[in-house]
Amino acid sequence: MLIKPFRIKQHNIHYEGDYAEREMEWRRICAQDKVNNLQALLKDSDIETILEVGCGTGAVLAEVARRGIGSQHVGVDMADPSEHADPDSHELTLIQYNGKSLPFDDESFDLVYASHVVEHVPDPRGFISELSRVAKKAIYIEVPLELHIRSTQKALQRTVDIGHINPYSLESFLLLLQTAELDVQDIQIFDHSLDVHQFHTSPIKGSIKKTIRGTLLSFNQILASRLFTYHCGALSRPRLAVSVASID
Repeated sequence: MLIKPFRIKQHNIHYEGDYAEREMEWRRICAQDKVNNLQALLKDSDIETILEVGCGTGAVLAEVARRGIGSQHVGVDMADPSEHADPDSHELTLIQYNGKSLPFDDESFDLVYASHVVEHVPDPRGFISELSRVAKKAIYIEVPLELHIRSTQKALQRTVDIGHINPYSLESFLLLLQTAELDVQDIQIFDHSLDVHQFHTSPIKGSIKKTIRGTLLSFNQILASRLFTYHCGALSRPRLAVSVASID
């Protein structure tokens, strides 16, 4: 065998049960970034009903609601959200589902989004197909771009340990979306905020990291994605909406 096999644990067990307060704080900080990225691509202000698939603690959905994006907010997750719901999510509708079939009718929500979920699912195209089925106007999907020249087996093993079984580059992510029959309207690469960079290290190291990564990203986004792990968000039209438009 050319390389050692990866160590595969029970899939996504990392996300079961209660979260420590520091983990909750980390998710609240990351939620700021994720909603910033969503807003950067979301041009349609006529969004009222929103579904987050893979909502986790509800921190991202709570931030979406706090910023006044939409008026009805629903989140679903395979792990029971009630076990580790963020305090700010108490006014949201958070439910558990089976991870395959969304318990909603076709075109039930104006916007359906999944932020840092697709890298976890065994059947990403089937997952995206369900997002498309229940979306009426728009779908937003965000993933980490973990395939680049620094993606050693050791680095990928760390991502596998937290349930990332589908690593992506910019190109492979776009290919996934298109082969899942989405009409991709926009796709962008994003860096983390300074707060995220500083959370697991010192303020000085975090600031240096942010400066280097931000400078490279502003110079050439594609080159930057070949060197570091950034986040990539894509806004698409659902398959049903595309089909109707083609008929019209």
